[in-house]
Amino acid sequence: MVDSISKRLILVSNRLPFQLVEKDGEIALKQSDGGLVTALKGYFEQEAGDVDQSRNAEQFGEKIWVGSADFPEKRWNKYLQKPAPQSFHIDALFINPKSYNKYYNGFCNATLWPLFHYFPSYVVYDETFFEEYEKVNQLFANHIIDLVRPGDTIWIHDYQLFLVPQMIRERIPDATIGFFLHIPFPSFEVFRLLHRPWKEKIIRGILGADLVGFHTHEYVQHFLKAVRMVTGYDHHYRVIEHDNRLTKAELYPLGVDYDKFNGSGKREDVTAVKETIVKNFPDKKIIFSVDRLDYTKGITHRLSGYEQFLENYPEWRENVVFILVVVPSRQIISKYNERLKLIEEQVGSLNGKFSTLSWQPVIYRYSSLDFTELCALYEAANVGLITPLRDGMNLVAKEYVASSPDHGVLILSELAGAAIEMGEAILVNPLDASETAEAINQALTMPVLEQKRRLSVMRKRLQEYDVLAWVSDFLGQLSDIKSQQQQEHSKYLSPDMRKNLVHAYQKARHRSLLLDYDGTLVPFARNPRE
Repeated sequence: MVDSISKRLILVSNRLPFQLVEKDGEIALKQSDGGLVTALKGYFEQEAGDVDQSRNAEQFGEKIWVGSADFPEKRWNKYLQKPAPQSFHIDALFINPKSYNKYYNGFCNATLWPLFHYFPSYVVYDETFFEEYEKVNQLFANHIIDLVRPGDTIWIHDYQLFLVPQMIRERIPDATIGFFLHIPFPSFEVFRLLHRPWKEKIIRGILGADLVGFHTHEYVQHFLKAVRMVTGYDHHYRVIEHDNRLTKAELYPLGVDYDKFNGSGKREDVTAVKETIVKNFPDKKIIFSVDRLDYTKGITHRLSGYEQFLENYPEWRENVVFILVVVPSRQIISKYNERLKLIEEQVGSLNGKFSTLSWQPVIYRYSSLDFTELCALYEAANVGLITPLRDGMNLVAKEYVASSPDHGVLILSELAGAAIEMGEAILVNPLDASETAEAINQALTMPVLEQKRRLSVMRKRLQEYDVLAWVSDFLGQLSDIKSQQQQEHSKYLSPDMRKNLVHAYQKARHRSLLLDYDGTLVPFARNPRE
């Protein structure tokens, strides 16, 4: 029996949650961008602080975050001499840059990312990319195998590490392994476009986990169908029986650190920046959007919708401003640089078309925002315009609702995972510029009481299922499925047991056969009379 003090949570992601920046001989930690980092760092900080521990399904004496480093090993060794205090340990993995490039910029982001986001025409099919993907996944698996101890829980995150669960399972059959996918799992009609060996290895890799998590019911169903079509394994109430094991697939919509964002408006630094934003745009309604640079975010379509809004509703000209923030991402990939050029050309064209001497319709910024600036923008904005073409979840939408005061309207793409939980937002088809234009006008003219009503309902939902509830829910069900596996274990025959049974049957002089009927001799039926 392993006590909670010696239990460890080993969290595994492609990148570490921090970058190491060296300036004037000093090493400093800089938090990386991304929803996973924001969410899990919030969980670690909450758990380490004075919070209601009864919400935690699992208690861990130690938490370790394993990921690849995007800084030199020499800098890492220097940092280790005087590490900054953290609520978790950092375990850096150093990978050959050429191999990492083919793995990450190749198979991960030129093959899997476009395909899983329904951009099949962007997919690159390159065998060498997949070979490096396998090699890097094996490096991660080997590193974790050397690190893991009895009683540890391994939680692997996202599409960069699809093969790792099974690689660990082959070496440590009784390991406790969870896997969570943060992007959409596509329909089988799209998934099947992968080369056959690739999709078979991906499905079997994921099935190495005990519990597989997704953001929405739709993604769960797509995965279960892919499992059935690729391996032949079916499921019963989302539990798949395979290789004398059980793997459960379930939905866990990722939450945000609600208290952190909801309380940001009381911070003096946030209030100061908010007042500056409002002062810069007196008597104007503020629309905002914040996205990573990515073709899946639909930024050019969003600008087209805003342009049509200004065309259709000329009374709003000089009375509204759109603050468009694009966060740099994956600049080494040509598709992203092409997208940046298109965005900047469109912003220039739109401003050139509508600007006056005293007004510019789009305020464009190509850079990251720190927490203070982000929350100040959430607080100052009248409308959040979040319209990705595809998104696994989209935490900006949730952060805006959690942060904004009692007024504000969220316009959200119906193709974002968050749309399922946020039905009180104005949902739009991001490809329809006319619909987006109408939604902007509806948001700007919505009565304050209606704004408050919608925000209140969404806010309550976000508060009840925040990041701590998300983590506790997943880890609690991971523990449950391990218990279920132990209970079911006696039902399975090992190869040696089967061999002995057949031998004993052949030698026996008197044999008695006991056969189950329902589900054995005949299929299960909804109505027992059948």
